[in-house]
Amino acid sequence: MNDARVPARSVLFLQAKPGMRDELVEVFRRIDIPGNALLQEGCLSVEVQVPPDEDGPLLVTALWTHRAAYDGWLANPWRDYSGSEIAPFLAEESHGVVYDIVLAGGDVSAVAAGASTTAGGESAGSKA
Repeated sequence: MNDARVPARSVLFLQAKPGMRDELVEVFRRIDIPGNALLQEGCLSVEVQVPPDEDGPLLVTALWTHRAAYDGWLANPWRDYSGSEIAPFLAEESHGVVYDIVLAGGDVSAVAAGASTTAGGESAGSKA
């Protein structure tokens, strides 16, 4: 995909040390990682998700107006601080990926950010 203005979704898996999942989530709350990410230009939403299995990885997703906005977040100096705060609770190196959103359905922020929609073949900007 060559269009730099296509919305993007970042997906990050964080594996907590055994028995430390709740503490890791608490760090996200205490230093307000989602709120700080939302201060980054182009960040539309952030979600921290936990699986029913306490040993499973946390899933952190964020919606960006475009991939360059996410790149700006990666370069944000505040991430050094947040990384040092969560590091003691992580069992291993985190891994993630960024997806370009090329199609979206429903009432989602990705549509508002510019992804095309499947609703009756209408474009994201058109209304019935």
